[in-house]
Amino acid sequence: MWSEWQRWLDQLHQVFADFAAPLSTAHPLVVLPLNCLGFWIGLKVYRRVGSPLLHPVAGGSLLIFAALVLLGVDFTGYQRGSGLLYLLLGPAVVALAIPLRQNLAVIREVGWPLMLGLLVGAVLAPLVAVVIALLLGASQTVLIALSTKSVTAPVALALAQEIDGIQSLAAGVVAFTGIIGAVLGPSLLRRLNLTDERVVGFTLGINAHAIGTVRALEISALCGAFSALAMGLCGALTALVLPLLVT
Repeated sequence: MWSEWQRWLDQLHQVFADFAAPLSTAHPLVVLPLNCLGFWIGLKVYRRVGSPLLHPVAGGSLLIFAALVLLGVDFTGYQRGSGLLYLLLGPAVVALAIPLRQNLAVIREVGWPLMLGLLVGAVLAPLVAVVIALLLGASQTVLIALSTKSVTAPVALALAQEIDGIQSLAAGVVAFTGIIGAVLGPSLLRRLNLTDERVVGFTLGINAHAIGTVRALEISALCGAFSALAMGLCGALTALVLPLLVT
């Protein structure tokens, strides 16, 4: 526990150091407003158009990516400039447990079926991606990044560091997985006649983690609660098992 606190304090110290650095295109005073502006524009477009293909995470990410290319900022510079956001990722994920607590009685009623679904989903979601990539001749670096695809960003970044993966690649895989799951997941489940909000939420949580949970909260608090539960349990299970499998 102390080591985790120490790491968080080290990250906090690094954030202050980055703010004190000379102004540049990768400075937090440039990158943080850029993040907020990109998401705000993406959210406005999403609310006006209403298409899931223009989810604010997807639209905002494209706008930010275009701005970073124009400014000549690489991923390392962007990560340092967004240090405050990275620092708040953990508390933000914990905050998703609020709807989980509010619907705890409903969740207890279906506890064992959920655990079975979690075990199957947490194993198959990354396994299918890794097997396909392996058949296509992907390198070990790509395979390691794909193995973290079904956990939320803070867990994926920590796992990538633990198993000697590339954090930037893991972050990209996680973001892409979350966006695709949030955009296409609900409509695909409707086509399969799966309309139970508990099933929809749990599926989004396993396959699209935090971004899917935000999408589930747009459906209902109950859907968001089951998504938050799946995201948390899937992340914990992957964090425990994946390092053992890789080593």
